[in-house]
Amino acid sequence: MASQPYTAELSLALAAVHNASILTKSVLRSLKNHVSAETKADDSPVTIADFAAQALLISAIHAVYPNDQFLGEESADALRTNVPLADRVWELVQRAKGLHAESTQSRPAQGAQTLTFPASKEEMFELIDRGGKSEQTATGRVWVMDPVDGTATFMQGQQYAVCLCLLVDGKQAVGVIGCPNLAFDIEGSLGQSRVHEDLVDEEGFGVVLSAIKGQGTFIRRMTEGGWEEARKVDLSELPEKKLEELNFVESTIGKTSLSQEEHKAVCEQLGAQWPGTIIWAQQVKHVALALGSTDVMVRIPKTVDRFTCVWDHAGGHLLYTEAGGLIKDFNGGDVDFAQGRHIAGERNYGMIAALPSVFEKVKRAVKDVLARRQQ
Repeated sequence: MASQPYTAELSLALAAVHNASILTKSVLRSLKNHVSAETKADDSPVTIADFAAQALLISAIHAVYPNDQFLGEESADALRTNVPLADRVWELVQRAKGLHAESTQSRPAQGAQTLTFPASKEEMFELIDRGGKSEQTATGRVWVMDPVDGTATFMQGQQYAVCLCLLVDGKQAVGVIGCPNLAFDIEGSLGQSRVHEDLVDEEGFGVVLSAIKGQGTFIRRMTEGGWEEARKVDLSELPEKKLEELNFVESTIGKTSLSQEEHKAVCEQLGAQWPGTIIWAQQVKHVALALGSTDVMVRIPKTVDRFTCVWDHAGGHLLYTEAGGLIKDFNGGDVDFAQGRHIAGERNYGMIAALPSVFEKVKRAVKDVLARRQQ
């Protein structure tokens, strides 16, 4: 029997994300959940773990698929001009190589895969720049990644995600997201376990979610040496909620460039309580939606020219839609991942994520709230 499409890519992506997840978790534990950061040009924090994780992800995949392209959040510019910083990142990469070698024997059969690591600091720089210097996502095979989504909460030992998505001609084909700090009851009823910044897997290594287009979404518990058996995530198993029972996922109040007052107005128009679940990292929001731990996400930009970054959505979007959810822009269009590093407001204005049973009602509430801008 022929294997399903993208099975090999999924296996490699799981191994690469697991490898980066274990490294980032080891950084947190060694520094007791307090990680120092550099500051990028956009004033967002970036840790040594971000750089190292991007190098690990690209190194593992480039060795197997040398003709594939990459697009990642980080570039190596800061490392090339800051020798002490580069040394610290290289030390992390070497640590990851050692951890991988130690755990190879204990990895479960479905995850048995030997990964490739950078051979030198210069190769590490070049690998990071394969993602950080890239611009196009429209044609061919492009692996989009956010090595640590939610750096600010990662630095505090809260929720973050290691994100990887294969785009083929601008469409999501494979998505894998590791959540090393997420304490989630895989055996429990879907929708019963909360996703919360402070509900952290202190003893273990969290979970990893994956999806292939057309094949559903799955969750696995990560271990130090690999991962356990997969459970399929099917949001149709959830009991239907009344509008007033809907749980909206929101960023930390006041710490977003989106229009939270209008988010609140949408929620209250439906009779629900705002805010519902508070999560900082965008990809962890997608995970919370996919797991039924929250029900609705709206993203109302203050202006049409606002953009969001492709690595904040690629992969997580696939997890939710393959689990049974819908994500559209305010005009009912599909989110366009083929426009390079940004998902622009001119092409996709706003974003709504909800189950099919309530999607049109949420969309109508968004339209009503936006109409008030003209009054």
